[in-house]
Amino acid sequence: MTVRLQRSRMLGLIAGASALGIALSGCAGSAGGGGGAAEGGSGEGYEYGASDEEIKAAFADVEPLTINYQPSAQSGEGLDAHRAHAFIENLETLSDGKITVETTYGQGIAGYTELADALVDGRVDVAYMLPIYQPDRFPVFQSWVTGTTLTGTSPLVDEIAANAAIGELTWQDENLISEFRDQGLEPLNIFNAAGAVVTMCAEPHTTAEDWQGNQVRASSVAQTSQLEALDASPVSLQYTETYEALQRGTVDCTLSTTLAADAAGFMDVAPNMTYTTDVTFARGPGGVYAGSAWQEWPLAVQQLVFDSMEDEFNESRRGDLEANAVGAKTVREAGGTFEEMESGLQDELKNSSQGLVDEAIVAGTLPEGSTEAIPEAVARWRGVAEELGYEDEGTFADYDEWYPMGDKEFLQPFGEKYFEEIMLPHRPS
Repeated sequence: MTVRLQRSRMLGLIAGASALGIALSGCAGSAGGGGGAAEGGSGEGYEYGASDEEIKAAFADVEPLTINYQPSAQSGEGLDAHRAHAFIENLETLSDGKITVETTYGQGIAGYTELADALVDGRVDVAYMLPIYQPDRFPVFQSWVTGTTLTGTSPLVDEIAANAAIGELTWQDENLISEFRDQGLEPLNIFNAAGAVVTMCAEPHTTAEDWQGNQVRASSVAQTSQLEALDASPVSLQYTETYEALQRGTVDCTLSTTLAADAAGFMDVAPNMTYTTDVTFARGPGGVYAGSAWQEWPLAVQQLVFDSMEDEFNESRRGDLEANAVGAKTVREAGGTFEEMESGLQDELKNSSQGLVDEAIVAGTLPEGSTEAIPEAVARWRGVAEELGYEDEGTFADYDEWYPMGDKEFLQPFGEKYFEEIMLPHRPS
């Protein structure tokens, strides 16, 4: 039974009572801001919150089709494949077998710098893309990467709040939506802020002296600027080259999420982690996008693909958070450290981050007021998380001792709240 199948019965109970008054039919979604709902395809759709059988009935007259899907995971194994499995199962099961998902792992069809073109020319239909690798092509997205520096960090509450907050603000940004649609790409999960970025080093790095002159791998323009504010020397390296560079000592540290580090084995050669609290290094976000095939799909197909983004959000969070638990255990077993960066350095990092956001506002690639709006949105979603019963019961260092590893339903209440309030107005109609 898929995650979505489990949830659909719950949604059927709550849809009519939603605080937003959401009793939406196939024509729902036109009320959305920030570009509004996607223009729907042909045929009849189904109501959000419909039962499994009602969704399957909407596919009665849909011709069988194949969706070529390239997720971010290197294989079907590992924590980063949670969201891929949910997406595949949702589409193939709830379409009553009308959709077949052909999945290619490990960027086997197109690398990240070629993926946008592959979506447009039809080699790939749906993909997890990393626009950060093409800042000139996606300058608004790149500016929102800069915006993630103001989200703050805590092991659980700030992590889910940061993703919801940035998701809310990016869906409201018409310039960002247009940046994709104008290039023939349909945003499905427009901005997955991903996990908090920590530093991973061969030796502990917490003080200013630790950072001075050190070679540190960065993956974005924003991270480069932040490292320079710490007097470190940023190095641009592809993700796939980083393990060897750490192993050989070519670089002293890398900035990474624990999810990416677990997949690549970074913690084996750089087991000393440093995290921040009031500010964060720029995250390494991506997103899910459809290509040219989107316009040809019937409305029911578009809606099912879009509705599956609720699981995309939940399973992305689950992968990130479970990776934190794995990271805590791995670091401890490797004799490494998990320490907070000293406050003076965090102040330098925060000043740099605010300056970067201000520059993007002046350049017109972030909305006016973003410097204030981002932390305000995080605070609002932090309140939502706490109202739903989420709390940080410890630190990153002992994460594996208190996070409910393997609990597939743990994040569902938060994910449902996010989907209904933020994404649902953009549902195809």
